[in-house]
Amino acid sequence: MTSTRRALLLNPPGQKTYIRDYYCSKLSRTGYTFPPIDLLHAGAQFDAQGWHTQAIDAIVDQMSVAETLSAIEASGAQVVFTLVGAVSVDEDAEFLKALRTRAPQIILIGSGDVLREHGQQWVEAGLLDAVTLDFSTDAAVRFAAGERKNLSDLIYKTDSGTHQAPPRSGKTIQVGLPPHALFKDKPYRFPFATRTPFASVLTDYGCPYRCTFCVMAQLTYHTRPLNEVAAELNSLQALGIREFALWDQTFAISRPRALQFLELLPSGKNRFGWTCFTRPDCIDDELAKMMSDKGCHTVIMGVETAKAETLQVIHKDFSTPQMRTAFAACRRAGLETVATVIVGLPGETKSDIEATMDFVCDLDPDYLSVHTAIPRAGTQLRRQMVADGLVSEQLANMDQSGETSVLSSDTLSPETILHMRKRFNRRFYLRPKFLSRTAWRNLTNPRRLLEQLRQGFSLLRKNAR
Repeated sequence: MTSTRRALLLNPPGQKTYIRDYYCSKLSRTGYTFPPIDLLHAGAQFDAQGWHTQAIDAIVDQMSVAETLSAIEASGAQVVFTLVGAVSVDEDAEFLKALRTRAPQIILIGSGDVLREHGQQWVEAGLLDAVTLDFSTDAAVRFAAGERKNLSDLIYKTDSGTHQAPPRSGKTIQVGLPPHALFKDKPYRFPFATRTPFASVLTDYGCPYRCTFCVMAQLTYHTRPLNEVAAELNSLQALGIREFALWDQTFAISRPRALQFLELLPSGKNRFGWTCFTRPDCIDDELAKMMSDKGCHTVIMGVETAKAETLQVIHKDFSTPQMRTAFAACRRAGLETVATVIVGLPGETKSDIEATMDFVCDLDPDYLSVHTAIPRAGTQLRRQMVADGLVSEQLANMDQSGETSVLSSDTLSPETILHMRKRFNRRFYLRPKFLSRTAWRNLTNPRRLLEQLRQGFSLLRKNAR
């Protein structure tokens, strides 16, 4: 291995602020962006094999197609590891065509939600040389180095046709040290971050739960060695980064592991501030207090719906009483909470959505994130919607935020789903209780208050009648 081998980590340009990350893509509703975890973990693998790694995030730097193509050429990269998103699928395809024409010698490797179902077509069409179905493996790096045997979770061309390598075995992933320095000074913004710069951190991959609408249930669940995570946290401290978003899909899947992770975090004035995802059945008063003591300030939990029958259908495997208990535990520990809900789930009517609105307002989380039901690649929801004739097997362009496209359910039209999503946002965010609490909590952090005001006005403008 020599340092003359150059790899470029790329978030390609777009006409809008697209989020293409961790096999989920959507339009950023309020302009928030964050360091892409796919690129960080792929970069760790390239660095570990001795490549000189660079990064371009054309979304956050607001680069045009022409500017991005010129920057790629100037990088001297032999390999480009690029994100591709269902939300931007047509733009991404056109960009890759232009890159092929401009620099046909560059090896192109893609990662993204649309590629999990349509990756073979992208490789066969020549848009990409390979597609990785697991950005945490070293298969992409080995492919770039010329290897074609014993690769895992990779789609690529061979002399006998397009080949899809099987998933890797084992329950532990060794990623290496993600190159946070490449992304540190970019103007990312995240509504729950209390400080900048902030980082994206991932300690496990996939999710062992079985939610029918979520692509994470389709990924092989792996964990990173905690000594490797400790090294990453130390590197963040050395870079002066004191804030991170933990993108594990469910913090405290394993309570003992969660406690070990908390032990890695510093206390007192040197502690990190951080945000995480978890489930109502994974958190209680004791854990919430420990998380708060180690710097966690925001917890995001899926509510999805208040209808018990739907919770069973989508395999959430928890109940509304458990939701109440978990959100209350976070509140007692001083943690801010975000509830996520989905409008347009199978079988749900307008009255069901109204009931979920009532429930969420009574639950009273600090923030709300409303999504629309999207048939993501490989999910049970997609298979059901295809079987019901609601979507085509070839459907590729999707946006879970509901900003660019909304799909009908078996009971509601796209227009009704869009109307109910906007109504949900207006009803929650225009409550006097929410407005006064948000202003009061952020009086001592003017930067965060201004950021939340900016994002709040943007959100309400998009959800006007």
